[in-house]
Amino acid sequence: MSNHPLAMVTRDDDPSWSDFVTWVLQALIIAEKHNITQQTASEMPATDVFGEKFKNMFINAIRAVGNYGEIYTRHLEDIIPRQDTNVINDGTSGLIFSHPFGNLLGSASSGHVEGGILEKIFQRGYLKCGILDQNTLGRFDTEKHTPSGLGVDYCYALSAGIFRDYTEETKNNYTKIFPIVSTSMSSSLNQHEMDVINLVEVNLINDVSKKMSFSQPIFYNSQEGPLALATYQDDVQWAYFVYWAVSATFYAEERNITKESSNEMPLLNLFGPHHKPMMRNIIKAVGNYGDIYDRNTDDLGPRAGINMLSIKNSSRLHAFPGIFDSLNIVNDFAF
Repeated sequence: MSNHPLAMVTRDDDPSWSDFVTWVLQALIIAEKHNITQQTASEMPATDVFGEKFKNMFINAIRAVGNYGEIYTRHLEDIIPRQDTNVINDGTSGLIFSHPFGNLLGSASSGHVEGGILEKIFQRGYLKCGILDQNTLGRFDTEKHTPSGLGVDYCYALSAGIFRDYTEETKNNYTKIFPIVSTSMSSSLNQHEMDVINLVEVNLINDVSKKMSFSQPIFYNSQEGPLALATYQDDVQWAYFVYWAVSATFYAEERNITKESSNEMPLLNLFGPHHKPMMRNIIKAVGNYGDIYDRNTDDLGPRAGINMLSIKNSSRLHAFPGIFDSLNIVNDFAF
């Protein structure tokens, strides 16, 4: 409804319910994208991801209220004619934008959650960052045993946000990077073998069945969809840390903040006093999103379309993949 994203809010201690709400809302957008209306709701797929009881959840949602476009027409079109920001992105305009930060210096956090991943990383002294094999977006030089690529830069960004004395010279002491295959990514997170895995597709199955939380996508791949940083779903503080670390790189590009002007990034009290300058340290270490992209442009190709910054009137609704592929997925989900 505005240039600032408005959404439903759920409790952060019930990830299953949060997932349910998220994917019902996604179903409204996906239905419009596929031209499925209230009258043709039966064309929506069934799903097993939330258990047999909710097999027809997407069909029932569209049958009850219609798709996103129908809802907008019914309630808002006469007041705020639908245009630009509130239409579905067709891939020709940018989807890279930061979410509003709010009052970052308001209520101060006491620091790390006891026993949480952020605390464990800090005590261990280094980040364990997995890179899902996505061609050249994250790769390893087998001769030099050195990683590089877009995903790797975001591993370094997280380390810079965690460890204040991170420098270019010490980055590999604070950041251990591992190649990960798709079949082991869920177990690697759930068994705490990895703190975060980069370049994972944001989709229904990874989110719900594999119990992952995601940052904003850092790259939209025409072959594999939106790619993001994935964390263990049940550690809310760490998921938030990763989410806002990524958003900080978008915010910096929107405001032309670079490594040299990183002190223009805001301070924050959300993760305790040690991490108050986390956003400044991230940009000082890796630059803004545009800087990161430019360093990896030989691998990514010229920046265009959906991977551009979302300007004021860009379309910001995006249909994430997975709903049409979610039947017969084995899941132990239950309310």
